[in-house]
Amino acid sequence: MRRAFIPLAMLGAFTASATAQTIVMPQNHGPTDTGCLVKGLDPNGDGFLALRAGPGTEHAQIGSLHNGDAAFVYGSDNGRWLYVENGALDGKEAKFRGWIYDAWCEFYP
Repeated sequence: MRRAFIPLAMLGAFTASATAQTIVMPQNHGPTDTGCLVKGLDPNGDGFLALRAGPGTEHAQIGSLHNGDAAFVYGSDNGRWLYVENGALDGKEAKFRGWIYDAWCEFYP
């Protein structure tokens, strides 16, 4: 029987990368009846809304949403940042979670 050998330095790298993307959970986490349809992003600018690990630009970007994408709102920081889970990306149902800035949201229902 062969044993797998993983150097300790390698193991530390895996742990560090997993920790770097820990999602900050909002205090008021729970489903709402509100969603965000992403609108108004400049296609000649960045063209995306950053999905972040926490509420604020100091948190790592873990994904992106574009005009026409949708996300379900599950909480907020009681400011302009929304905690979202799942929705539609590029017209297809998608699973994701993180924080977005509300300036680019058209809220529904």
